Amino acid sequence: MSLRNRFKTIAALSLAALVGLSSQAFAAQTAEEIEVYQAPMHFTFDDKEYAPPEGQEGFIYEGSTYVPLRFVSYSLGKGVRWDSETYTVSIAEPKADEQITISEYKLNAQVKSNKMEKLDTTSLVPSALSAYREQVNYMFDGVKKQPSEDLPGFIINDTLYVPIRFFSESVGKEINWDPETYTVSAKTSVNKPTEGEKSEDPKVETTEPAVGGGGGFGGGAGGGIVTKPSYESLTSDAEAKMNNLKSSCKTELYAIYDEFKQTGDLSLIDKANAAVTKCDSKFDQILNDLSSKLSNNGYDTSVIQTYRDAYEAEKEAEKAKILN
Repeated sequence: MSLRNRFKTIAALSLAALVGLSSQAFAAQTAEEIEVYQAPMHFTFDDKEYAPPEGQEGFIYEGSTYVPLRFVSYSLGKGVRWDSETYTVSIAEPKADEQITISEYKLNAQVKSNKMEKLDTTSLVPSALSAYREQVNYMFDGVKKQPSEDLPGFIINDTLYVPIRFFSESVGKEINWDPETYTVSAKTSVNKPTEGEKSEDPKVETTEPAVGGGGGFGGGAGGGIVTKPSYESLTSDAEAKMNNLKSSCKTELYAIYDEFKQTGDLSLIDKANAAVTKCDSKFDQILNDLSSKLSNNGYDTSVIQTYRDAYEAEKEAEKAKILN
């Protein structure tokens, strides 16, 4: 093999492995069974009731009510964009063409009958849903806002469900909860809580204590209770570090390779080898740190091997492409 091809192999092995990190996270994800209450709920926005599409009804998970992203965004009169690559939801005032879409959606989703009867909660029983738990990023009019870690997004049957309280309050709506009729009401807030201030969570009063969890509808900011970090927050943090590593290593290796193409300086091969070793070492450090955190918090650490296997597989695949 020529020196040029040898260099390309060295660079490609590391680059391929690092580029593959962004897909490793998705490959490592698996659906989980979550226990929810699928009570017949009502959703009113500025005194008009709307219902999610059939088969996409809202549910209560650990005291927080979740609804489909597009349903809550359109019901609030907001345009929405979903970036599946970065798991980012962007909310903004709709453009003219999107306003027409939203108006048609709300017209079809509006409930004409406003009859709301008291719900017999004695008949409520939990059910299991197969869901992908996701740490979603939220941008409201260009400003990033994040809920507490115990309020992840859920992808169920290719539909993203988000916590309605966090979402509605982030666009300036005041949320109320009627525990008798199971009605969620969102109205324009006169006195919005300032940033960092916790709004009151109405309590879900029901004969079934599991509904509403320990804090009632909507989920809160934790009330000062210190809880261990979630599995998703730990792995998401590690994946963010992997992506940063990918970016920095790609920049360094491409710069070395471009210099080699221009000068043919053989000493750059040693420099590339050192760069690959450094990237591999940092990758190991990230996984070792993640493994320790998962173990210390009582979580399964099998994902570590998944990351390592994907890393090696990417390197071997790229090596085969370069040498063949």
